[in-house]
Amino acid sequence: MTTPYDRLLGSKVTPGDIAVGKLLGKGGFGVVHEATITGIQFPFAIKFLDPSPFNPNADVARARFTREAELLFRLRHPHILAIYGVGEHHGVPYILMERFDGLDLNRARSDHGTPEPAAVLPFIEFVAGALGFAHSAGVVHRDIKPSNLMTRKGDARVLDFGIAALLDPDGSRLTRTGGTCVGDAFSAPELSENPRLCDPRCDVYSLGACWFWLLTGKAPKGLNWEAALRSAVKVTPDYERVVLRCLDQAEARYASMGELCAEVHALRCGEKPRAGLDDVNDDDSLVLGVIASACPTRNDSTTVYQVEQELKGGMSRLAMGIAYRRLIRLNLVETFIDTDPYSEFTGLRLTDAGDQWVEAHQKHIATLIDGMARAATKNHTPPAADDDVPF
Repeated sequence: MTTPYDRLLGSKVTPGDIAVGKLLGKGGFGVVHEATITGIQFPFAIKFLDPSPFNPNADVARARFTREAELLFRLRHPHILAIYGVGEHHGVPYILMERFDGLDLNRARSDHGTPEPAAVLPFIEFVAGALGFAHSAGVVHRDIKPSNLMTRKGDARVLDFGIAALLDPDGSRLTRTGGTCVGDAFSAPELSENPRLCDPRCDVYSLGACWFWLLTGKAPKGLNWEAALRSAVKVTPDYERVVLRCLDQAEARYASMGELCAEVHALRCGEKPRAGLDDVNDDDSLVLGVIASACPTRNDSTTVYQVEQELKGGMSRLAMGIAYRRLIRLNLVETFIDTDPYSEFTGLRLTDAGDQWVEAHQKHIATLIDGMARAATKNHTPPAADDDVPF
């Protein structure tokens, strides 16, 4: 079956010294071929992009393509696939880039199986560093997924940086089939609501989703996906917290790739990452305080239902559910009987780390509980007397 790209094979691309070689791969944005430049002994690749965005207004699209490409030329980083030129050939836009001798994550996992958790850490640190560098230049990838990450022992590359910006800077086509990952298993949830969002935390989520997938073979979607990490591989609580914090709600994620890099580096060096322990909020503290009060000894436990009764009127059920999940991820609370933190039958108790946290923050917890009690008393209005009601 022929494709619109078949005529490109063996042809010379303007200005006449770029020769197109064999097909290396294809995806939603186009096809990639080997490329050579006369007189230069260097492995190039050339990506011919889907020309459809150029059809509505070709002149405007070409100008925009060139303008956006200028920014990408400045993204020179050891772990970002280098771009050496852009142009148009037979009406098809192209990018001339570095040819990296490695495997994308799909191929790497297919050929070599599930990697050891510790072995993944250098790769994650390389990629996070590359993304952080791009973010500092004002470029958010928004399309991090296994096919856009390549690995070679001791090395890594981020691919397709800025392809979405080159073809669709205003986000109007971001949800077209095959064009990008917005709404897919590796895309930050907030991108589904706002495809034009350019927030570095979207890339934090997507890198965390790829990391999760490398370890489990599953994307972090559906019910109880957190449990999939614990059941699929043996990782330390610290390791687990770092992965899961990448996948938290946007406001609770790492705010930057720099923060994530520091945490991954700590894991590599056997040091203790912060992983959000300084981010325990007042709702979390109230839940910890109630559990601690209900469990005077380490062998005691309580249930979600009992905690909810104690906090009734002081916190919504949704806020409690969010607090349970965060505290479990931070290894401050553990569950048993039922692993769904929203079930009223779930058993709860503090971990050793939770005991230590409560001990260190007793005064603040007491203040919060006292404030909640006073607010409940103040807001309580006795019902009006009614002689027709017998009780």
